[in-house]
Amino acid sequence: MSELEKVLVTVSNAAAFTANQNLLREAGCIQKLTGLLRAHNMATRVGFASSDTVVKALTQTISNMAVNEENQKQMRDCIPALIDMTVSDDTTEVAQLSSLQALTNLSVTSTNHGQYTRLIQKLYEYVDGAPDSVRLQALRVLVNLSCNEDMVPHLLAAKAPQCVLSLLSPAEDENCVLRWTTILANVIHMVKEKGFSAASLPVDSKAPSPETMYTALYSLQNVTQLRSKVFVLCRSANEDIKTQASRLYSCF
Repeated sequence: MSELEKVLVTVSNAAAFTANQNLLREAGCIQKLTGLLRAHNMATRVGFASSDTVVKALTQTISNMAVNEENQKQMRDCIPALIDMTVSDDTTEVAQLSSLQALTNLSVTSTNHGQYTRLIQKLYEYVDGAPDSVRLQALRVLVNLSCNEDMVPHLLAAKAPQCVLSLLSPAEDENCVLRWTTILANVIHMVKEKGFSAASLPVDSKAPSPETMYTALYSLQNVTQLRSKVFVLCRSANEDIKTQASRLYSCF
């Protein structure tokens, strides 16, 4: 274990407690962590990436610090670096997962959601084809974003994952089904409540019209299938899935 990893593990363990989170913030820890993230990303771009264990310790420290709402106000500068790490083709699965865990905690409140718009497409790609742990963590971030009405047009404008309908199946992993059903319930409820339409989608981040999430949810071809799949989930033995599926079904 390198000296840096030892320090990060120690700080990460300390940051598991609220009192320590405040002390670390006041000592300038957030700025140091942001600097380390940027240094890692810069090194990766030139072929000298940090070890996965160091990256994991770094992002775990950020995750622990991010559960403190006061800390989140000062962690805005961490988010672009974490997103850079997440979307990079050079990032390992371990680093992808750990960066997504940090981004999940940083998106619990809507304060910094505006910075996540360029991540949405990559999250949908992870929902489609990432290893199970990364897929589930991507879904957790999407759940947080889907609670924010300002983010819903961006979620609808991105290219839909191919599994948009197939993930609504009792045969899929229950954790993934629950989160995907929750995302769709949040999004479709918001569309109904706020009157969003295809014209509401942001042009700068919009996929070609036939490929958008909006089209995947509202095309005549898909609506019937979507309603049918959600109807089945309304009878799920998993009470959480049943609740979210019922929320979603009530929007039709």
